[in-house]
Amino acid sequence: MQEDAMQWESPGRRSAMSGAPWWRPRGPRLPWVAAALMCAVLLSAAWFIRASALESSSLVTRGMANVIGMAAFEAFRDFNGPPSQQALDGFLAANRDGGLRYVAVYEDKQVLAAAGERSPGEFREGPDLKLEGGRVRFMHRLRRPRFPQAEGAAPGANPASAQAPAPPPPTEAGPPQDPRRGLRIAYEFEPLTALELESRSQRLLVVAIISSLGILVLAFAFSRSLAQREALSEELERGRRLAALGTMSAVLAHELRNPLASLKGHAQLLAERVERDEVLRPKADRVVSEAVRLEQLMNDLLGFVRSGELRRAEADPNDVLRAAVEATGEASVEAHYLPERLRLPVDAGRLQQALENVLRNAVQASPEGTRVEASVEQEGRSLVFTVKDHGPGIPAGEEERIFEPFVTGRLRGVGLGLAITRRIVELHGGTVSARSHAGGGAEFRLTVPARGS
Repeated sequence: MQEDAMQWESPGRRSAMSGAPWWRPRGPRLPWVAAALMCAVLLSAAWFIRASALESSSLVTRGMANVIGMAAFEAFRDFNGPPSQQALDGFLAANRDGGLRYVAVYEDKQVLAAAGERSPGEFREGPDLKLEGGRVRFMHRLRRPRFPQAEGAAPGANPASAQAPAPPPPTEAGPPQDPRRGLRIAYEFEPLTALELESRSQRLLVVAIISSLGILVLAFAFSRSLAQREALSEELERGRRLAALGTMSAVLAHELRNPLASLKGHAQLLAERVERDEVLRPKADRVVSEAVRLEQLMNDLLGFVRSGELRRAEADPNDVLRAAVEATGEASVEAHYLPERLRLPVDAGRLQQALENVLRNAVQASPEGTRVEASVEQEGRSLVFTVKDHGPGIPAGEEERIFEPFVTGRLRGVGLGLAITRRIVELHGGTVSARSHAGGGAEFRLTVPARGS
């Protein structure tokens, strides 16, 4: 496993780099639960009102059809034959405010007389009402009058009926034929009240849906605000802990550096004195190697708490990478450089340190006999240093965690190398990323702007 390092980015950037979708709920779940309950109640009430309005609309439409049918029966009851055109026009004018738009008399599917404007469609006889294009059509048999009247039968009768022929007298074959037997009357009306009821219920449902969306948006914003507040609080607490740890590390490093230098010097002198002693020489070399390791640890601690100021100067990226490769070991690294020399304002010493940390980790992770690949390329307005090894790679989900400080999978080391690397690169205005590449192993990309920030 690669050495871990520190995350210096903000909580929003860290969550964005972790791969979590922006729409995924974060923070406390209570706002989401409350919002879901409110939306469920609101939509249920709106849907119930909508269903009731549709049912009431159907009842109102059927009631209007009955009213129009009864009015037609009263208007045409005194006619022994089909109603006249004048009677149909008068009936339409009397019921236009109620929604009637068309009335016609049919005989064997032939129109005998009609009044008003008809919309496309067919009339069907029966109790079912058909709504098309905002209009309702229905048809029924023209009912036979109970008390047919002859010419001038009674004062106050319909003038048109006074001229209608009297029914034929009964014959020996049976009762007289009904002159209305084959007549049908068709209506087409707009159920204004029912349509208004449906429209209002539709608007109410739309308002409920929009209100529910608004509630969810507010819950989303509130939850994210709480999550960001918690993340910021955790980041501040983490910063305080790191500051205290850095102060303690700096004090310990300064206090131990001088005694360690003395210990290392005397151990090297002792190793030279017992060079030919086969028993004491390995032990003296062991003391020297451990002193060197402690010295490197002190340097890492001091580098971790070092000031964020950069000493920029014109430098060639090829020279920076070449110096890092030479410090790591040219035999273990295969380097690829830019085809031409560039002069960029960078802190060459600290950028070289960042590359050395990554290269050392890559060499240690790669199996014996394989070489680490290091390269520098120019991509747009940025320089990209890439380091690939052939080790076990980075476990899934650990791509960001490996940059946290003081966390390492190695038996030796304290996990500060990649933390220092990220801090140095970000001080240059760049970014560091890590992933497992297709060939097996880890790939680190150090991206630095080609112009000083």
